[in-house]
Amino acid sequence: MPYQSPLYAVEKAAKTDKKDIMRFYKAQRYAASYIGQDQCYFIKGNNEIIACVMVSAGQENGKFWLLHALVTEKAYRGKGLASLLLRFIMAESKVELQQVAPGNTVDKNEPSLPRYSKIICFADKVLQPLYLSNKFINYNAVEDIAQLPNEFQQRLSRYRKKQSNLCCYLYNA
Repeated sequence: MPYQSPLYAVEKAAKTDKKDIMRFYKAQRYAASYIGQDQCYFIKGNNEIIACVMVSAGQENGKFWLLHALVTEKAYRGKGLASLLLRFIMAESKVELQQVAPGNTVDKNEPSLPRYSKIICFADKVLQPLYLSNKFINYNAVEDIAQLPNEFQQRLSRYRKKQSNLCCYLYNA
């Protein structure tokens, strides 16, 4: 069931959506790629993707998930779509983390939701209000970065060489 606001609904991508997602990123001039254990979420307007985000475990598949490629089409920016995508991902984390009460049954045919216990993202400092207002915290101390999987530490280091204002943010479910 899609997560909804009065005007928009978030959908979890299926394999059949992959071409449309990559076309969306290309149209936005954003170089997005799948990096391992990926989940993708999007919002459509007029039957076209207008906002999209990826969450990836990466190659090391540890307790941290990397939120990346959060992009909203220019004409739809400022309408809360990025926050809607973030809240949807956080809601999935909470559903997955809830314990099933004794006596309740779980439908084995129901697809399991990914478990995003710790979500990190690397974003420009100008986006700090977006992340802090959506329950992320600054995660930039040397000891914080040292806790990230090696793959994500290296990725952050490479990105910071090109973008000096890049910050790391953490959402802890």
